[in-house]
Parts: sequence; C-alpha cells; structure tokens
Amino acid sequence: MTFIKYILKAVFKNQLIILIILFMVCFCQKLIKLLGLLENANVSMYLIVLCLLLNIPELGKLIIPCSTFLGVLITFYRLHVHNEIIAMYSCAVDKVLLIKSILIFSVIIAGFFSIDLAWLSPCCAYYQNRLLYDIKDSINFNDFWEKKIYSLDVAKNLILFIDSVHDQKLKDIFLLKIHRDKDVSTSIIVTADYGNIKQQSDGLKTIVLENGVCYDLYYKNEVYNNVFITDFAQYEMLVNPVFRKIFKQKKSIDYMSMRQLWYCEQLEAQIELNWRLTLLISIFVMPMTAMFLITNFSNSYLFKFLLGMFLYIFFFVSHIILHYYIIVDETNSILWIWLFNGLYLTIIFLCNMWNTVFMKKLVAIMFKHHSYM
Repeated sequence: MTFIKYILKAVFKNQLIILIILFMVCFCQKLIKLLGLLENANVSMYLIVLCLLLNIPELGKLIIPCSTFLGVLITFYRLHVHNEIIAMYSCAVDKVLLIKSILIFSVIIAGFFSIDLAWLSPCCAYYQNRLLYDIKDSINFNDFWEKKIYSLDVAKNLILFIDSVHDQKLKDIFLLKIHRDKDVSTSIIVTADYGNIKQQSDGLKTIVLENGVCYDLYYKNEVYNNVFITDFAQYEMLVNPVFRKIFKQKKSIDYMSMRQLWYCEQLEAQIELNWRLTLLISIFVMPMTAMFLITNFSNSYLFKFLLGMFLYIFFFVSHIILHYYIIVDETNSILWIWLFNGLYLTIIFLCNMWNTVFMKKLVAIMFKHHSYM
C-alpha cells in the first residue's frame, strides 16, 4: 500500500502541474477570441471573466485526458530514470501493483471527469452562450464609430459599415446580410444615405435605412443565378428576429446532460453520448498506454514521448473519423466505436499484464492443462 500511495502522489502532482499549464494556455487563447468577439461592445470585466469561467468545464473535456496521459508518462519516466521501478522489483513488488496504482488513479480522475461530462460542461456551455448572446444583444448601437465594420448578430451574417455619424443619425451606410442554405444561398447588399436603429417594445431591434438601393443576389454552388436591384425610400430590417426564438425553443445537444442524451433518439444525440463515453474510456486507456511505453521500451525518452503522442492522437483521430463516417453515411454504426474502444483497451491491458507473475502463472496452468489432454 505504501508503494501505491507513493505512485499516486507523484502522478497527481505531475498531472496537476500539466493541467494548470494547459488551462493557462487555453485560457489565454479563449480570452483573445472573446475580446475579438466583443470588440464592439462596452462590456464590463466582470462579464468577460464570467464567460471565461463558464468555458473552463468545456476546456476540461479535452485537457483532462491529455494531462492524465502526460502526467503518467512523465511520472513513470522519472521513476524509470531514478531506478525506482527496479528498486520496487527488487523488493518483490510485482508489476500488478503498478497496474493497480494506475487503475486507482484512473478511477479517481474518471469520477470527477464524469461529473464534468454528464452535467457541468453542458450546463456551463448553455449559460455561456446565453450570456454571449445577451451581451451582443445589449450593444448600444447609438455609440457607433465612423468608418468601422460592425457585426450585428452572433453568427456574423449581418454586417454594417457606417461612413459618418451626425447627431446620432447614420450617414452613408453599407449593409450586408447573408443567408446560407443547402440548395440556394442569398446575399442582400443595401446602400443608403441615412439610417438609424430603433428598439421595439418586445426587445427586438430594427435598422431603418432611407434613400438607398437594395441588391438581392441568389447563387447556387458559388455561381450567381439571379440579381434583383431595387431603389427604396425607406428600408427596415430586423437585427435579431430569429436567434432569440431558436435559443428558447430548441436546445442544442451540446447543452444536454448524458441522461438526456441517453433517452434522445436523434442520431446527433447518440453520437454526442458515445463521444463523451469515449472521453471517459480514454481516462483508462491513455495512462495504461503511458505506463506500457515506459516500462517495456528501452529507447530514449524522446522516442517514448513521440510514440506515446502518436498513440494518443491515433486514438482520438480514429474516433473523429468514425463519427464523421456515421454522420455522412447516416447509419447508426456506433458499434464500430465500441469495438475500437474495446480492442484498444484489451491490447493495452494485456501488454501491461504480460510480464506479471499473475500472467505467468495463468500461462503455466494453461500449458499444464493442455499437456494433460
């Protein structure tokens, strides 16, 4: 039990350091992206920090498996370099104890990770997207700057450019609205001499343009089919008519808990459920892979690290390909995902158990039984 505590303490320490480093890198990247998204809004630092904090559980879905793998890889390499593994073997410690330590470590990490996958990450993703929409929706459009491009919706499909502003009235306006569809897509280009944005009683905003020209462009497969040009004295367009209703009525699968995904019959929901379960399985597969590389290969650390990263990337890339195949083929072949998971986990477990006393006794019993027959 003393050896198990020692190994667990070392692994948790290294994983925590790697986890903090990865979180800081991703945190800074998300901060830059968020500031770019909200560059036109007068947003308080409190809301920005709140958005970043709500994004942490989502980051954990990919960072925790990676930090778990690297933590075990670095810990066992340090034990190998300092001959501590050999010292354990000389004290009659079987390799099964090392495997047991990794399994205990994986179970502890998987317990906390399952909370993130099942409830915390979907809940935080929902509130983060809702907060981002409320922030974008609350921009004071009376504070427009001249000669600057503005995105008036979250998806950046409604673009506004103002040449000048005089007495809170917009002058020389360029407006672009894009609607993408599978078959036919449309682009609306509007140029106007004057305009302003009005707030309606129901919370929606309307942009009102005066004295301009409207160009309706219809195109299919990037080829323009029809172009309609219309002069107008006044033109009105809702800035945010659709997103609010969709946000309230339709709940994305990213916001569903694992229980909701389990009972949902949509193919997208089943894919998301199996993806989350695969992330949970990786908490067991990746540490066992790292231990196998360190304890069974005598090559340099660089070779072990590169081989480990190759196996790590191969595992996740294979699942991404399987998910893409399921979506494109429109068949519920999720069985292939679990065949791959089971095969990967079985091979790694047997490779780690091969030189243990338990496996040698099992092989001896099998050969003895075979000789009697």
